[in-house]
Amino acid sequence: MDTAIELKRSKIQTHAGQIGRALCEALNSGAVEGGGWSHRVDKETYYLSLSLLHPRGLELSLRHQNTHRKGDAGRKLTVAGVYPSGYGGLTADKITVGIGTRASHMASRIVTHLLPDYLKYLDVALAEERQAQQDRRARRLMNHQLKLALPALHPAGWETEQSESSRNRSFWYASSCDNAYPPAYAGGEIRLSTDASEAEIKLNRVPAALVLRILGLLNPNPAVEGTVMPRGIAPKRRALSTVRIISGEVLPPSVARTAAPEPAPQTRAEVTRQ
Repeated sequence: MDTAIELKRSKIQTHAGQIGRALCEALNSGAVEGGGWSHRVDKETYYLSLSLLHPRGLELSLRHQNTHRKGDAGRKLTVAGVYPSGYGGLTADKITVGIGTRASHMASRIVTHLLPDYLKYLDVALAEERQAQQDRRARRLMNHQLKLALPALHPAGWETEQSESSRNRSFWYASSCDNAYPPAYAGGEIRLSTDASEAEIKLNRVPAALVLRILGLLNPNPAVEGTVMPRGIAPKRRALSTVRIISGEVLPPSVARTAAPEPAPQTRAEVTRQ
C-alpha cells in the first residue's frame, strides 16, 4: 500500500513539474517582469503543489485544493502570492486556474488578475522586511553593548539561539539572589524598543546610595559642587605694550624765557631830547 501511495505522489509531482515548466515558458516568452521565471515542486506533499519564482523576489504558490469537489470545481489550482515571513499587511486576493487549461491562458489570468495587486502589496512587505532587518541589527548591537556594560545580563529562558542576539528583553539578578550569573548591585530587566533607540528599565533590590546615584544621572541640571575660586578679569582696554615717543625739541629753562625784563629808568635830559 505504501508503494501505491508513493507511486501516486510521484505522478502528482511529475504533473506539477510539467505545469510549472509550461507556465514559466509562457511567462518568460511574454517577458513578464522582464522574464527569468523558474519553478519549484513541493516534494513533501501528496497533492499537486508548486511555486513560480522570479529573481526580483516574487513567489507565486499554486496548489490543488478542494479535491473533494466534483467536476471542474475540483480541478482548479489556487494561485496566491507569497510574502516575507511575519508580514501581516494587506495581500492580493487569491485566484484559481483550471488544471486542464492551456499554460498561456493560465499565465494570462495570473498576470491580469493577480500580479498587479501582488506587486503593490509585495513592495510594502519588502520595505517592512528591510526595516525589520535593520531593527534586528540595531538590537543585536545594543544587546552586545549592554552585555559589556553589565555581564550579569542574560536572555529569558524561552529565547532560541536564533532570536537571542536580537532579543528586546533581558534580565539580571542581584548578587544575593542567584550565583549562576556574575554579580550585580541590583536586579532588574530591560526592554528595548523595536529599533533599540529607547529602553524601559525596571530595577529591584537597589541600595539607597545607588538610588541617589541613578537619579543624579537622570537630572539634566545637577547641583554644582566645589570651591569658589577667584578668576582674573581682563581689562576693558588693552594696555600699551611699548613706549610711545613723540618727536620734537625740548629747550632748557632760561631767565629770558621765564621772566620779562623791566624797562630801564630815564633821565631828565633824555626826556627833553625826545
